[in-house]
Formats: sequence, structure tokens, C-alpha cells
Amino acid sequence: MTMRATKRFTGVLGAVVLLVACLLSGQAGAQQTSLAVDIQGPGQAKMNLVMARPFAGGGQMSPADKLQDLINKDLQFLPFLQLVPPSNIPGQLGGAKAEQIDFKPFSLAKVDVLVTANWTPGTNLGNVELRAFEVYSQKVLVGKGYDGVTDAQLPDIADRFCMELMAALTGQGGFFNSQIAFVKPSSGKGTDIWTVRPMGRGLTRVTSYNDLGMAVSPAWSFDGRRIVFTLIGSRSHYLGVWSGGGKPQVYTLPTTNVVSPRFLPDGQIAVSLSLRGKADIYLLTGGQQPGRAIASGPGIDVSPSFDASGRTMAYVSDETGSPNIYVKDVGGGSGRRITSSGYNTNPSISPDGKLVAFTKQMGGAQKVFVHDLGTGQETQVTSGGGSDENPSFAPDGYFIAFASTRSGQKKIYVTTRHGAPPVMVPTGDGPAQMPSWGPLPQ
Repeated sequence: MTMRATKRFTGVLGAVVLLVACLLSGQAGAQQTSLAVDIQGPGQAKMNLVMARPFAGGGQMSPADKLQDLINKDLQFLPFLQLVPPSNIPGQLGGAKAEQIDFKPFSLAKVDVLVTANWTPGTNLGNVELRAFEVYSQKVLVGKGYDGVTDAQLPDIADRFCMELMAALTGQGGFFNSQIAFVKPSSGKGTDIWTVRPMGRGLTRVTSYNDLGMAVSPAWSFDGRRIVFTLIGSRSHYLGVWSGGGKPQVYTLPTTNVVSPRFLPDGQIAVSLSLRGKADIYLLTGGQQPGRAIASGPGIDVSPSFDASGRTMAYVSDETGSPNIYVKDVGGGSGRRITSSGYNTNPSISPDGKLVAFTKQMGGAQKVFVHDLGTGQETQVTSGGGSDENPSFAPDGYFIAFASTRSGQKKIYVTTRHGAPPVMVPTGDGPAQMPSWGPLPQ
């Protein structure tokens, strides 16, 4: 039995999204499944996934192959999935629905998830139904249908399907519903802020200062609607705030040093300012002027980062002689040092406030580490050639973006809190650095 509910396919005029909830042989609750992976736990389980050859007529084979390639590229960002070539499985499918599939060969080959696609004639490129089955139980994990598909819709369809598959397996699918802000060189000696989806789509230039200045240190608001950054001019630093369209607003503060501005969940901005001979961290007022200091110890205090509650802040202080990572209650009290030795910078606290990712100097290079605030355990999550810096937790608290020179040119990469093999985020020609991860606005 198949139930179909229709709704507008966001962003493309006239397209219809059909949600397919496939129930096998009248079994109630076929969407309920025990197949799951704990992405937040210390282990990193692997699931074997096969994408079957699409079922399509001659007119749909080209878009069918393109969609399958897009889904494959999306799934390569998920380290808990091992993509198995369909040629490794003996026999052929009789169709894309459960009653047309012999699951035994997949089960014997230790395949956990089978993905099928079925194309039928319709308007534009036709109609497609995508299903992901749990092989052992033969239950449907995800079923989605799209009518009147256009070529422009294919990337969005791939992202939405993979988002729902990740959510079905892990309880979270925010990777495919997020965005990364970062810095690229512009003409002359300037730098500008750009944004991109973590899969490499939607590359957009946010600022256009070119030779007029260097826009650096971008940071998303918690609702994904604004970016705050530092604008370095020829004589001073300024605070920039971009609100999703047009030119950013630029604010002059009573200091020549404006370092690492960051949003709090309530929309306030915190920034490191040198107002009394050294850098301290201040909350700004509604007019974006200095308010109270929230970190003002004996050393230089910079690089604030806040959890989703807005109560806990990670930051950098050199009060013991070299830069180290501290955490403190935003409401008051002193900071607690969490790194024991070395040169440590660029903290990013996870949204749940349990982990802090940061950069540690290792010889002549930097590497990304994660500190567990509950256990005190410190784990190195990047290794290999090049230097890795500026980690930024994704809104789901699982993925981490960072900049690295491992390929020769500085680029943005994605790993996980457990240190999965990094995957490069496509950001166009030229270097890319200083990533900040945020959600798509709802």
C-alpha cells in the first residue's frame, strides 16, 4: 500500500513534491526501523549501502544517471556509510518496489541499505520515486516522489533525499540543510566573504570590498540569517554585519582593533576590543557599541564562541604566557582553562556545550583537536600533511569544517567530531579559509 501526500517543492515554480510512505504487504509501521547509527557516541559504525541502477525509460536515463551521481556525491560526505558498487551483488532487481526485490543477495553481501530509483513519463523530465530500504527487515527507511522534475531541481532532490536518509539513520539531517561562510581573496590585496552549501552548491559572494579592505573572520547568527565579520581598513578595523541581502552595514568602534566577532543565540554580538590597553571580550549594545566586558582577565582575551544556550563561552587567553583555551559562564565568574600545554587557538564550542574544537600548534603545523568538557579528554581529529586551522562545528554538533593546506592551496574541508577522513568542500578557484558553519534560515 502506498500513501502519497503533496506539497509545493520549495524554490522551483510549479514543481510538486510527493511524499511516498511505502508500507510493505500491509505491515503497519513500515517506516519504523531498528537500523540506526549513533553518530554522537565514541565509536563510528559503518553501514554498507548500495544504489541500484535506476529503472527508467530511454527518455529518462540521462536525468536518472545525473540524479544518481548527485546522490552518490552527497553520500560521500557521510562517513558512516560505505558505498558498495551494485556490480558486487549477484543477480538483478525486478523493480524498484519491495515486492519486486529479492533481498537475499544483498543480505548475504552484508548490505544494510538499498536505494532504488524509478522514473516514469510525465511533464518536463518525468516523475521519479526514490526509496531507501533496510535490507534485513525489508522495510522502507525513506520514500519520496517528485512529479514534473526539471533539470534544475535535480541537485535539490538529491539533497532532500539524502537529508531524510541521514535523519532516518541518525536522527539528524542538518548537514544538508546548512551553509558555510568563508573568506576568499578578491582583486588586489583584499579579501571578501563568500557562502556555500557544504556539498559545494550555491556558491555566493557576500561582500565586494576588493582593494578597499579585507573582510575576515565571518560568523553566522544562530538563525542563519546574518553574518558578522571584521573589516580591516588601511587605518583601522571595523565591524561588518550582513543581513542576507544588499551591502553589509559597517560600524566604527572606539578602537583600532576589532577581533573575531561572534553572535550569541539571542542575536547579540560579542567581540574582542582593545579599549584599555589590551584585548578583552565585550558584548555590544543594540547600536553595536561596547557594553559590558564578559572576559577581561590579566591576559589578552580573544575568539569567543558560544553554545546554543548562550550561557557558555569558549575563548582564548594568554594569561599564563601562551594562548590557551578557556571556558566560562557568560553571566559572570572566572574562566576555566581546558588546554594544558602548547599553543592553542580558534575555539569552536559545540551547540550542546559538551565539546570544544580548537587548533593546536604541532611542530611547524597546526592540527584540529576536540576537548570533551565532561571527561577532560582531548582528541586529535586531523592529521597528515599541511596545516589545519579555524575549526567550526556544524549546527548538528557532529561535523566540523576547517581550513587546510594539505592539498597545497588553502581550502575548506569537512571532518567529524571523531576524526573521519576529511572531504574537501568545493569553493571555486583560488584559496579559501576561515570557515563558519551555520543553518539555512527557516
